[in-house]
Amino acid sequence: MDDTSGKKILVIDDEIYIRDSVMGFLEDYGFEVFEAENGRIGLERFNEVEPDLVLCDLRMPEMDGLEVLGNVVEKNSKIPIIIVSGAGNISDTVEALRLGAWDYIIKPIQDMNVLYHAVNKAFERSGLIEQKYQYQKDLEKANAELKISLETLERARDQLVQSEKMAALGGLVAGVAHEINTPVGVGVTAASFLDAKTKEFKKVYSSGELKRSELENYLQTVEEVSNSVLINMERAAELISSFKQVAVDQSSENRRIFNLNEYINEILLSLRPRYKKTGHTITVKCDEDIEINSFPGAFSQILNNLIMNSLVHGFKEINNGEISINISKDKDTIVFVYKDDGAGMEEKQQEKAFDPFYTTMRGKGGTGLGMSIVFNLVTQKLNGGIDLQSSPGNGVCFTMKFPENWKDN
Repeated sequence: MDDTSGKKILVIDDEIYIRDSVMGFLEDYGFEVFEAENGRIGLERFNEVEPDLVLCDLRMPEMDGLEVLGNVVEKNSKIPIIIVSGAGNISDTVEALRLGAWDYIIKPIQDMNVLYHAVNKAFERSGLIEQKYQYQKDLEKANAELKISLETLERARDQLVQSEKMAALGGLVAGVAHEINTPVGVGVTAASFLDAKTKEFKKVYSSGELKRSELENYLQTVEEVSNSVLINMERAAELISSFKQVAVDQSSENRRIFNLNEYINEILLSLRPRYKKTGHTITVKCDEDIEINSFPGAFSQILNNLIMNSLVHGFKEINNGEISINISKDKDTIVFVYKDDGAGMEEKQQEKAFDPFYTTMRGKGGTGLGMSIVFNLVTQKLNGGIDLQSSPGNGVCFTMKFPENWKDN
């Protein structure tokens, strides 16, 4: 018999010689055994001693074994109950098994090894059930903790993604602000120059000594300066208009109909301060008539992350990199191909390229969220797919496909 220390067994039987023989046998194996001469007393003893196993006769005065069985199962269905039945009570034994009895022994018990085997197997089964129950409890607890951890991670990820988006928007603001300073500065200088010339001209005109040549020189100056002011103000207006639309789209989740070619060029115009002082070039090939009903902000974030990935990683040691953007339409699907001729990626880098927080510039300002954001935007926001092809020294090629008209799945 396996470890029996502390195991309590309740024997319920109205035949004293059977109780005595069973109790003596079980006590020899180290069990703590309790007895009851009928079903009613048996239930009382069950509540008192809280046994680990019950041996119960079927035919007893005051309360039969089936009623005892029903009460015990109702109180604790995990307690093993072994029915001790006469050879003529097979139908009752079958009913007992149906009601929840674990096993049955035909009495009189001529071979106590049968009792040994039944009790041993019952305790083995009970132990397995208890292990399973404990495992389920531990699993439920682990699942609950995992759910809380997952929710915490998702909130942290959302916050990091939002921070990444705002950081990109902040960089866009800084770059465009610096870019606008040039035409605005030229315009202010030209306007100041024109103001000074106008005051000089007015002074000469008021003296009555104005010459034709002086008038012609002034008019020529006005024409040149006003043209310069106009060109630079138009340039500033173009930058502001581009920045305004891209910034609004990038910080919102709105869907609208827009011309893809025009919008891509607006994005590149707003990103130009990031690469204009480098030797890198960006070319776009896109049908001018492609209009889609989708999320422009997603395109802004995708292109921003891809270009910055090329500038920071792909062109890290390259002075004259080339980026090409080729957009075409295949029936109702937009095919967006982004390529650069940068350093490329090894196979292990490609496998982790879209993993959150994966970066080759850990500790140097890289968060590792850029390509993860691109993947999520393409696959979840735009309901599309993305494929990466690359090899060391041969740049990268991202092929993205998504529906022309977004539909809620």
